[in-house]
Amino acid sequence: MKSIISVFLPALMLLAACKKDRDIPKDPGTEIPKEIPNKPEAKPVGEPVGPLIITNVTPAGATIVSEDGSFKVRIPVGAVTEAIDIELQEVRNTAQGGVGRSFQLSPHGKIFAKPVTLEFSWAGHENQVNIPEALGVAWQDEKDFWRLTKAPVINKEQKTVSIQTDHFSNWALLQWLQLSPAATTVRTGGTANLTVLSYIPLGGDDLLSPLVPADGQDVTLGEGRPLPGVFIKSWAAGGVGTVKGNGGQAVYTAPATVAKPEIANVTATLKDSKHQLMVVSTITVVPEGITFKLDGGEWVTFPAHSGANEEGFEMSGHKDGRFIAIQWPTGTGGMPWDRDQKVAVVYADSHSRKNYASIYYDKALGYYVPAGGFLQVSELGAKGEYVSGSFSMSGGGIFITDDQDPIGKGSIQGYFSLKHDL
Repeated sequence: MKSIISVFLPALMLLAACKKDRDIPKDPGTEIPKEIPNKPEAKPVGEPVGPLIITNVTPAGATIVSEDGSFKVRIPVGAVTEAIDIELQEVRNTAQGGVGRSFQLSPHGKIFAKPVTLEFSWAGHENQVNIPEALGVAWQDEKDFWRLTKAPVINKEQKTVSIQTDHFSNWALLQWLQLSPAATTVRTGGTANLTVLSYIPLGGDDLLSPLVPADGQDVTLGEGRPLPGVFIKSWAAGGVGTVKGNGGQAVYTAPATVAKPEIANVTATLKDSKHQLMVVSTITVVPEGITFKLDGGEWVTFPAHSGANEEGFEMSGHKDGRFIAIQWPTGTGGMPWDRDQKVAVVYADSHSRKNYASIYYDKALGYYVPAGGFLQVSELGAKGEYVSGSFSMSGGGIFITDDQDPIGKGSIQGYFSLKHDL
């Protein structure tokens, strides 16, 4: 299958210059454990996303900010003894329980005479953060294990988490106790398995106390262990559909039909000797096809098809002279739009001649920049099975056919649930 996006986007840039029944899982435990262990699990290093930011830092100190403003590095006076180039590169977040973006700071290793402060913001990712007290910042070691740093400073009002460090590595924000998946898309009549997971070892009857290694080193993140049922007080579904729980696991069942995307908030209430906590999974139930809206307008649903192509995986749909296509390298998870269009969305309307793309030409910078937002692929089935997920794009270019420059910026929000049929 030849990529429709690979044909459509270059032209645009030139102009601008089955339901499956699932058994309820068994309760993983009903007795209060002395501790909840976790098996460490290495993760791949995230691929680079977006431009590299290089800042020359002198002994006078500096503050380095990521392109989207969600990450800050505060280097105090005297932290370096001579001028040094610091590199900041956004990378895909591969940390267990990851929230938002991840960043690589170079040069790696201990290079500071004084601790520097790293600050992450979870603004824009509120649906992934149910227990701020379980937020943390992790770094990836030379063996690709993510390690949770000690003593994070959590500011609930500002929605930030800060830590201090004397070395650089890959860094990520995460919530180590969560309901997985934190957000997902389910087709009408479909189901979703939900599990309350801890990605770190916990100490006995306290869900907010990481079990620190005897050597005092940072805790290593693990594969994710279902929380014993003794800590689960109740399950509930708000909105459409139903949920049936058994201990730390549950199955959500969507309604048979919806006219437009509908939201279900599934909540697991947790209780230990000191806390009562709630973790939430936001489930969007969608009709079959690609459902989306432009610039906050009305929802529309296009019949659609999907399959592998020369550049990865693509889905596309059309209706009444309008067309939308989404492309990504393949796989599941969250993927920001990128300037090389490896992850991209385009929309075209043959009537209004108005076209949207997940890039925008920044005249001040003199090059194309990616739109805000990301693609979230929840399910990528084999041929004959389903592909589902969501996408949001803000600040993408709007182009009029035959014009040379974008006329402004636009947004697209949408969901998809369709068969892998090509």
